[in-house]
Amino acid sequence: MRLALPLSAVTAMSLALAACGDDDEISPLGAASSAGGQGGDDGEGIAPDGKADGEACAVNEDCLGGLCLTEEDFGWAGGYCTRLCDTALLPCGEGSECLPQGSFSLCLKSCEETSDCGRAGHTCVDVTDDGWTMCFGGCDDDAQCKGACDEDSAFCVSSGEICDSAEDEDKDGLQDCEERDCSTKAACVESVAAACAEATDVSEGGRFTGTTEAGTNLFAALCPGIPPSVTGTGMRERVFGFVAPAKGAVQIAATATAPEGDFDWYIRESCDDEATLLGCVPAFGPEDAPLELLTEPGQTYFIFIEGKNGMDASYTLDVSFAEEICGDGARVGAEECDDGDAVDDNVCSGECKVNLEPLCAATATLTEATTVGDTSEGTQGVTASCGGEGGELVYRYTPEASGNLTITATPERHADVVLYARSDCADPSSELSCVDDPFDSGQPESITVTATAGQPIDIFVDSYNAASSGPFTLTITPAE
Repeated sequence: MRLALPLSAVTAMSLALAACGDDDEISPLGAASSAGGQGGDDGEGIAPDGKADGEACAVNEDCLGGLCLTEEDFGWAGGYCTRLCDTALLPCGEGSECLPQGSFSLCLKSCEETSDCGRAGHTCVDVTDDGWTMCFGGCDDDAQCKGACDEDSAFCVSSGEICDSAEDEDKDGLQDCEERDCSTKAACVESVAAACAEATDVSEGGRFTGTTEAGTNLFAALCPGIPPSVTGTGMRERVFGFVAPAKGAVQIAATATAPEGDFDWYIRESCDDEATLLGCVPAFGPEDAPLELLTEPGQTYFIFIEGKNGMDASYTLDVSFAEEICGDGARVGAEECDDGDAVDDNVCSGECKVNLEPLCAATATLTEATTVGDTSEGTQGVTASCGGEGGELVYRYTPEASGNLTITATPERHADVVLYARSDCADPSSELSCVDDPFDSGQPESITVTATAGQPIDIFVDSYNAASSGPFTLTITPAE
């Protein structure tokens, strides 16, 4: 599970892109199919002096690219000029990037920080959590919008939320005290504070069972996704609180105990602050690895289990904590390794950091085209240009023939692999290729590298993060 993107940014991105998928919105734009204004026979529909990507607009004709994400239809305050694109056939112009989204792609303004976006309510978003940043629209104040700014979605809406109506006036899927817009209203503040104070304390760990029946009906979550989804609106929930006793890692797994009692669950760092949402998770199955979260002393996590599909849910919640103690022989939390000794010059240093040279010297040699492994059993101290914050295993393969060599890592169960290769294991600059699909986690990853007969290649099967480390099958298709 990837929990990195801010809720408001993901929501703005997701809903705007999903809306673009409406054929009625896109089909009239003859200009949008002509390379963003740089091609086509007659340029019909393109404004030669139109506005660049990211600038304000009211209608499609305002934009150089022929497409305006209007405030009324998309919720981005003041509108946002863009264009349809294809990374190979219809590239974006200078200063913009092409964001793939299913059957279509859009040009969005590039940025390094929010100030580069130059407009109130616009945010520089790390789309993939690895440095691919673009300007997304939306709002952060009612004054920016013709109607109101919905705090949950960060979108302009025609009318704001009324917090005691049992209605969803701003059409974001949430209502009343579930809304961030209502978080400062007296009735919601008092009810939410009382529910948070009564949250079940799971800091000692253990197994907790029960049902959402007779739970509170005050919380819900707008979950990141394309499009985003609402969890828990109008449903009863149970709330659990965890306070870390030390630096380390907490593992959490919630499973349904009755087939008819399916549920969703989500985690916040603060019980009464929707902005601290870390992510939403479906009920776990028996094969799913627990969710692991790093902790500092006093770190808090609040777990919400919500009924689903109009039904209350029966659940089992398992919580366990492991303290991070360098030298105890167990890799925990932020430790890159832990071999149980204080020796500094072997694979694992006395500070539980990976020594790359000894690690590479101990690399396993591959003699078969297929092998299996588990990244959770490796070190956690090597990363590459495309990521790899979790556990990794390293293999050395010496090709018998020159030519293109295809390497594929297929994850199993919960694992999410990052795959890369180097010509020199200990030298990051010798990277030959690196892949991690940010939009399709948990799927096989493949790279193709140019091999020279007799020259070894070092292959790293890494993980997106510690929680996604796990089993995999590595397959090598030799050059012919």
